[in-house]
Amino acid sequence: MSQVKGISSGEPAPRPHGDPAPETVPERPHHTASERRPSGELESTILAALWAADTPLTPGQVQGAIGAALARTTVTTILSRLYEKGTVTRTRAGRGFAYTPTEDAPGLTARRMHSELRKEEDRSTVLARFVSQLTDEDEQLLRDLLDGENR
Repeated sequence: MSQVKGISSGEPAPRPHGDPAPETVPERPHHTASERRPSGELESTILAALWAADTPLTPGQVQGAIGAALARTTVTTILSRLYEKGTVTRTRAGRGFAYTPTEDAPGLTARRMHSELRKEEDRSTVLARFVSQLTDEDEQLLRDLLDGENR
């Protein structure tokens, strides 16, 4: 089996004239379908950064806060989607926007639970199955909340 220079020998492959040296080209991660982030992970990460901030954040500030290797355009896209869902509000900040969450994490979770419940025609079955899967502690907490305690 013959070796191709630069591939098997460990030597750098010749570059066509004018191409940048490999060390000047930023490496981009390649994601296959099996390596994709779980659904909603980016939204959750961005929301966590917004919740941790005391003030509205621009996409660039969110990008800096999360410390991930995400393009600012990706952060802007996620923020725009969150705005369309009503999860964040935005105010003008220069030529772009600064974003603020509309509610805290527990409020957002409650809203998502309500949204899922509204999608189902047989609400009683959904609620019955939800309650049947509660831990004893959560069941007692729910009883207390329904009785008007712990509000």
